[in-house]
Amino acid sequence: MPEFVVPDADPMDELRRWISEAAEAGVSNPAAMVLATVSPAGTPSARALMAGTRDQDSLTFFTHYESPKGRDIDENPTVEGVFLWTLLERQVRVNGTVVRVTAEESDAYWASRPRTVQLAIAATRQSLIVADHASLTKRKAELEARIGDGEVKRPESYGGYRLTPQSIEFWQGRPDDRLHLRALYRREADGNWSFGLMAP
Repeated sequence: MPEFVVPDADPMDELRRWISEAAEAGVSNPAAMVLATVSPAGTPSARALMAGTRDQDSLTFFTHYESPKGRDIDENPTVEGVFLWTLLERQVRVNGTVVRVTAEESDAYWASRPRTVQLAIAATRQSLIVADHASLTKRKAELEARIGDGEVKRPESYGGYRLTPQSIEFWQGRPDDRLHLRALYRREADGNWSFGLMAP
């Protein structure tokens, strides 16, 4: 099991290291993160998605702005993300606020996606109830027939979010003695991180 090394200053560097070590250990989709949001009525909702650590200070993910998670974020941009790698007895909790990325950033990500993925996203509206799966296949085929070999344009309702952490908790399981290691980082008003260990 990889060693838990407490980072000197920036927990985002440690998060990137943990994701990399999960990949090296053979974890499927090591960048998968469960994102929890809260609706205006106070109902929590959680779902798994892929998160990126493309810059030093934040995480990014892409989705439909009009999806349930998008509507939740519009009303309450405070969210929590959880990475879980059971193979390594590790978990990371990331709490913070979310804003949309620029259209240029969303366009760049869209251009990196396979055409078949672009077609599926552009042809459907995430989370809407549908009659059956065949209707989704039909909508995708109709869109592909309509545009031919032309560009699949990014829907305005699809794009990225940037999650800026206000706290990050690292958890390293110790199954032998149950004295699990927990390290909590909090971002202070000056932008620096404070650090403390927590009881398991």
